[in-house]
Amino acid sequence: MAGISQDALAAAAGVSKAEISRIERGEAPWLTVVDASTLLGIVGLELWARAYPAGPPLRDRGHLRLLSDFDLRLPARVGRVREWPIPIPGDQRAIDLLLTGLPVLVGVEAETVLDDLQALEREIRLKQRDGRLDRIILLVRGSHRNRRILAQADALRQAFPLSTRAVMAALARRDDPGADGIVLL
Repeated sequence: MAGISQDALAAAAGVSKAEISRIERGEAPWLTVVDASTLLGIVGLELWARAYPAGPPLRDRGHLRLLSDFDLRLPARVGRVREWPIPIPGDQRAIDLLLTGLPVLVGVEAETVLDDLQALEREIRLKQRDGRLDRIILLVRGSHRNRRILAQADALRQAFPLSTRAVMAALARRDDPGADGIVLL
């Protein structure tokens, strides 16, 4: 991809060509994150990683409060499943809240602080795909900072076109919202 030979990469990294070959084949159990980052840097790539909890999920108070506030606004006839696991064996990811009793499968992902919107959307879309969810609601704490970020986030608003009012009205009717949406609370 970078147009660099194994010989050149090996020389730049200070390892043998055989080691580079083993790494390319996925046969290098010794490879550390630091080594991988170095090799990727040489070919012009950046290593990006995400950690997932191995045990019970840890949630801060703000996240729990946001989910509870949303829960209180839902009609009693809409079922809720917290921390619904992605249905792939061995996958540690979960949807923050799964809404049941609707004509479509709706997942809710809660964010108290908006930061990297591109990464957030990518993560949500992967969960939606892997969880086989029809709709996703991005639940966002309605802080001044988050409102300011969302006001400038045209791409995110296009990806989640429904407003708080439209989403909540559809859920109150126990209807398919018809699209993904952002709920600010």
